[in-house]
Amino acid sequence: MSRFIALLTSLLLSLVLARAALAAGAVEMQVEHIIVQSIEEYNQAMEAGTPEDWVKYFTDRVRRDGLLSVQEGKAAFADYVNWEFKTFRAKCVVKRILVTGRSAAVVFLWDAVHKPSGTPVKLEMVAVYEMASSGRFDSVSYYYDTAKAAKYFGESPAGAN
Repeated sequence: MSRFIALLTSLLLSLVLARAALAAGAVEMQVEHIIVQSIEEYNQAMEAGTPEDWVKYFTDRVRRDGLLSVQEGKAAFADYVNWEFKTFRAKCVVKRILVTGRSAAVVFLWDAVHKPSGTPVKLEMVAVYEMASSGRFDSVSYYYDTAKAAKYFGESPAGAN
């Protein structure tokens, strides 16, 4: 009888762990879907000149770390995004997305033109997103070659740090 209970316990434990793994996988699939959708929306919003279509993916307490400037809160984030949309014509070309739980790293090319000067700006970037339980992003941090971008991003509302 104890052998049967041990076998049954083992089977039940396996089922619980499998269900937990499937649930985690489901969260990661949702996060990846929202990442893909939001980046497509960034590209469409940039084309249409509607930054609010990108900003809607972020919580009120969003924190954006762009290495050369940091914004905290939706108002500061929206100010930065408005500046970016007015200053650049850009498109994100995704190369790879890695998701773990509610965190995602996106490797992409930011292919832009600096509108005031007409200068092309191409930056290989990595963005790390953290998603809140609401399905919106609480934070995004960008990593790139700051030497290539400093003369353009130093003009942002927060300026260069």
